[in-house]
Amino acid sequence: EVSRIGMGALHLGDKISGLTSASKINTWIKAAVAAGITLFDLADVYPVKGGDAGTSAELFGQALALTPGLRDQIQIVAKMDIIFPTTIDTSREHLVSTLDWFLTSLGTDHVDVLLLHYPDSFMNATAVAELFVEFKSQGKVKNFGVSNHYISHFELLQSKLDEVSANSIKLVTNEIEVSVWNPSYLNYNSGLVDHAYKTHYRNLGWSSLGGDPVGGLNRLFVRKGKRQEKILHALRQVGREMNIKDDAVVALVWVLSHPSGIVPLIGTTRTDRIQKYADAFQYVGNMTNAQWWNIGGAGGLCALADSQCNYSEYMASDRED
Repeated sequence: EVSRIGMGALHLGDKISGLTSASKINTWIKAAVAAGITLFDLADVYPVKGGDAGTSAELFGQALALTPGLRDQIQIVAKMDIIFPTTIDTSREHLVSTLDWFLTSLGTDHVDVLLLHYPDSFMNATAVAELFVEFKSQGKVKNFGVSNHYISHFELLQSKLDEVSANSIKLVTNEIEVSVWNPSYLNYNSGLVDHAYKTHYRNLGWSSLGGDPVGGLNRLFVRKGKRQEKILHALRQVGREMNIKDDAVVALVWVLSHPSGIVPLIGTTRTDRIQKYADAFQYVGNMTNAQWWNIGGAGGLCALADSQCNYSEYMASDRED
């Protein structure tokens, strides 16, 4: 079990708009833990902009070292397999070296969840499954999952894990983008969230408040355009009805309200925002069906299948002049 909200580490090490000091990151981690948020999502390619790949995890490890016992209070997700700009590598050599780098950088003997960051069309699924069994037996990884994988990729790897682990290792998550800015994986013709719901695992939701996946300006709350105006109007309308003054909290409640139990990941580096987002739980269970669809429809979710679905909503530019 993990906390119902997680913290994303994309902006750690980002010299443009992130946190670059171990002491400030230590404060950030402790603020999240104090708010009941104990899941931290790291990747070997973070930060994507504003710093060197890997700096995020290295600074995170330095921050943990400043407070003895802090590591034991949190769960660490370690994503790997992307080699920018054009390669995915799930070879034994690459995954072993990356995991060892994570353990050294973080100053720990294990990660709580290892995720394949992106599907590898050249993956030897049997070899990866066997390596996962090895990592588990060595005590280096407690759980395994994937990120940005379609159902076929997920089920291929799970089938091989079943074969080589005698059904003892189950993939625990598929991290995908889920937000009112991009609700497409919740749509009637996408089975990703339904698959998690059916198979009894929880999706981690990256960019759950519309953050830019490479660390740029937030696509919903900072960038300007007609689409942003449409979604913000719905958030404010529902916010007034629910007595929530913060649009971002309404957007977070929208994700948290889904019955599949999506775990939204938030990327804020502001400690004052962390508690505000954690307070969103007091409103979960209060959002009505009509309110949920008001927000989802503004984001482009299709209430009545193709007869009302505007697929261009998901492909809209960040700015619409």
